[in-house]
Amino acid sequence: MKITSLIKTAAMAGAAVTMSAMAAFAVQATATVELNVRTGPGTNFGVIDTLAYGEHVNTTECVSSGWCYIEQAEQNGWVSSSYLRAVPPPPPPAGTAAPDCKLTLTLGGGSPRLELVCTPAPGTGPMPPPPPPPPPVGAQACFYTGPNFQGTSFCYAPGQLSSLNAQFNNRISSVRVSHPLGVRLCTDNNLGGFCIDITSNRATLGALINNRTSSLKVFAPGGVVAPPPIIIPPIIVPPIIVPPVIIPNVFRSGNFSIPSSFTANFDTGVTGGAGVDVWHHAINAAVRRLEVRNGARLAVGNGSNRGYIGCKNAAFSANPVPFAQLSVGTFVCLKTNAGRIAQFRVNGYTGTTLKVSYTVWKH
Repeated sequence: MKITSLIKTAAMAGAAVTMSAMAAFAVQATATVELNVRTGPGTNFGVIDTLAYGEHVNTTECVSSGWCYIEQAEQNGWVSSSYLRAVPPPPPPAGTAAPDCKLTLTLGGGSPRLELVCTPAPGTGPMPPPPPPPPPVGAQACFYTGPNFQGTSFCYAPGQLSSLNAQFNNRISSVRVSHPLGVRLCTDNNLGGFCIDITSNRATLGALINNRTSSLKVFAPGGVVAPPPIIIPPIIVPPIIVPPVIIPNVFRSGNFSIPSSFTANFDTGVTGGAGVDVWHHAINAAVRRLEVRNGARLAVGNGSNRGYIGCKNAAFSANPVPFAQLSVGTFVCLKTNAGRIAQFRVNGYTGTTLKVSYTVWKH
């Protein structure tokens, strides 16, 4: 049963302060459907809670796959950003049009993040920039370094270029020809080597001249008679049949809090007892590490979310992992003492207690 929105809002405000180590800011959002909360960023992670329609949460971290870590008064976890809507800012002063606000997942320039982006109401924002000038017109041909008339380009009126500079030599991939001109492209300087004549736009050049032009000539009608087209037989490549990848069902998933000097069993989801997998070894107040027990193995790799397939093929080791490698957001693959493939994510620390969310797959 969900607690009242008043209590939940106060709880989320406190959570946003205590979780400041996980993200520099939080964005308020509301669920647009009944939304599952999972232990990790993907549908292959276990469900630990469900948001009600219209329920408010704080988003503190997002990944490039479109999943965001949310905080609430109950279970924190991961949800799909596709089903979150921005909580609008306070209404503007009387007589002022309200801006249009939405949640935007921003990639690049550091960690992916969920931002509240507001567009000024009509008549309140700056004037839009003027449209770009139209392309050059007239009796000329234009040459592009990319297919489909993309990339760096230059245009040339009727005449001959016996050699091209380093910016365009052996880099022309498409040609736009103004009617009624024609173009001759050659692989060597001074119109030598293999040549081909073009009298219409070519979004992609053939294999014999693409990225091989070293000289060219733009000619008027009657200047050059185009040779017959070169017909290159198609290359038939047999299809590659990839066998389907079978991912086993989830055996167990949830959250773990591992205090200093405690052990944890990911197969049973409890700390202590027999058959444990890892030990939170506190050597002293400053030096701590995660050690394996009973034949379990760890694989940190680059700390990314590798899922079942990536963890199954990971290079596991019995070496202890210093906590310096277990920063917030790091994913670690685990082979349990029972031989199951598992993965956990470092969600943060409370004092000397390590807090993780995990998934264990069946054999």
